[in-house]
Amino acid sequence: MSKIIVLDELTACQIAAGEVIERPASVVKELVENSIDAGASTIHVEIRAGGIKYIRVTDNGCGFEADDAIIAFDKHATSKIRSSEDLDRVTTLGFRGEALASIAAVSDVELLSKTREARSGIYVHIKGCEVVETGERGAAAGSVITVRDIFYNTPARYKFLKKDSTEASYIADIVQKLAIANPDVSFRLVSNGNEVFRTPGNGDLKSVIFSIFGKDTAASVLPVKYEQDGYTLTGFAGIRDAVYSNRSRQIFYINGRCVRSKTIASALDEAYKTVTMKNKFPFAVLLLQVPLQKVDVNVHPAKAEVRFSDESAVYKLVYNGLTNALLYDNREADAFVPPPIPEPPAASSFQAPAPARHTLPEIWTRTEAVREEREILPAAPSAPAEEPALPETPETLPADSFVPEKEKDAPPAEQPVLYNSTSVYTDSTIIGQIFDTYILLQYGDEMVLIDQHAAHERIKYEEIKEVLKTPGSAVSPMLVPLTLQLTPAEHMALKTNLGFFEAMGFELEDFGGNTVLIRAVPSILDDSNIEDVILAGLQNKKTEGYTDEEIYTMACKAAVKANKKLSYFEIEELLKRLARLENSGTCPHGRPITVSITKHELERRFKRCL
Repeated sequence: MSKIIVLDELTACQIAAGEVIERPASVVKELVENSIDAGASTIHVEIRAGGIKYIRVTDNGCGFEADDAIIAFDKHATSKIRSSEDLDRVTTLGFRGEALASIAAVSDVELLSKTREARSGIYVHIKGCEVVETGERGAAAGSVITVRDIFYNTPARYKFLKKDSTEASYIADIVQKLAIANPDVSFRLVSNGNEVFRTPGNGDLKSVIFSIFGKDTAASVLPVKYEQDGYTLTGFAGIRDAVYSNRSRQIFYINGRCVRSKTIASALDEAYKTVTMKNKFPFAVLLLQVPLQKVDVNVHPAKAEVRFSDESAVYKLVYNGLTNALLYDNREADAFVPPPIPEPPAASSFQAPAPARHTLPEIWTRTEAVREEREILPAAPSAPAEEPALPETPETLPADSFVPEKEKDAPPAEQPVLYNSTSVYTDSTIIGQIFDTYILLQYGDEMVLIDQHAAHERIKYEEIKEVLKTPGSAVSPMLVPLTLQLTPAEHMALKTNLGFFEAMGFELEDFGGNTVLIRAVPSILDDSNIEDVILAGLQNKKTEGYTDEEIYTMACKAAVKANKKLSYFEIEELLKRLARLENSGTCPHGRPITVSITKHELERRFKRCL
């Protein structure tokens, strides 16, 4: 008996639907893209229970002809292409003819549509690929598609859906990205009867940015417009305050389609290399128009990735376009001025006076005395003309320039010692700080270096975990509440995980729209950038609950950064808090906190011993 069979129609449809329909947000994406392709100027999306129980998309597009309304739900039925040759010049968002068939396979779907020329509309009701009812009904020009009970017939898929508010945040993220790509279309999203956001549809991209990201972001962006070799770049990029701790507000489009692209992200980073602070990411909405024959959009099931025939041309377009935009803005009065490139940091913040380069201060408290000595002592005499001047930095000479041949075969240098002992923090002498990044200690016969960011990150991580065990244990009320402007998707994610933030000690209050009022913060975050910490917690966060990895990210944003000057007392307090930790050897990401070099290794380097 044959082991191979042809699957029945319903099973085949459900398998195919799994590639296209992952969750309610996938349904909304496909339906809204169809509305855009239909030439709609107004699109209204309404959801209930996170879209799991109810989705309705209403548009004023061209509508369905009566003969097309039922055929549209067949597999691979499309009006966008006619043959395989058309795949090289796809201009619409949809083209595969899979969306409506996949949606109908796993839900209860109703379509009511009317063309502008028709006297009445056509109604189609399909459930699980089976046509339940068809007929004529009164309707306005355009289409209304209602989807109920997603995955009602595939319980294995249904049980993996998240909470209603979580699924709603996915939908908000999808709709806002489609709204940005289509500023000439008025979008409105309603969830459980409450309006999430609305865009004017006046063709002004900056108005859409204002509607979604708020007035502060809209006031801190500059326009981008550039053409090169048949490619076009438009959009807006951030200056001044429009920089963030993650890439969640960097959105890229290729020919109107929202995509992920490492090429575009790399060009953006390079253009802002000397403009923004390290580990800060500028706001960017970049829309690229690429010749159709030079981009392949048919490489990803959700069309979220594309393939370029010439990656370098795209990179140059984005880099040159952003660089020109920043330079042009620099010529305007009161405009953003890129900061000058900083000088390389000195080898140490605690160099001794010029006449006595070999001496080092023994403890931090001698810093002032050393500074005064520098001012009092005369300058070192210049070297005789016939003798070459000593190099300012040892890096100017090869490492083995003065090593005899027999010593070049000496055993390799000792490996630095990594610590996980508290005694190094309690029994050491504080020497100072170098490069404004590493704390320098003397511990017996060893020189110890501590990465201040890694150390503080470990402290913050342990403190956040401890606070979550005893919610609300230490809270600092704000004298003047802070306002935080979020996107609709971030606002929904915050509401989904409000319990987590409240357990940490945040007191948050809705302030209208997508703005949140911060009335109190955890005491452990008094000295942190609160906006960065909250946004880090919400980064790509649409599911309920929090993992260790996400707490790592929040601790990282709350920790003191590299290139920050610390006082003696700040260093002393940091060491005391490190000494109280059970694990003080590495940061939460696994990088070492402390490295030690022995006195013997230093003497060997200076050829005092072999």
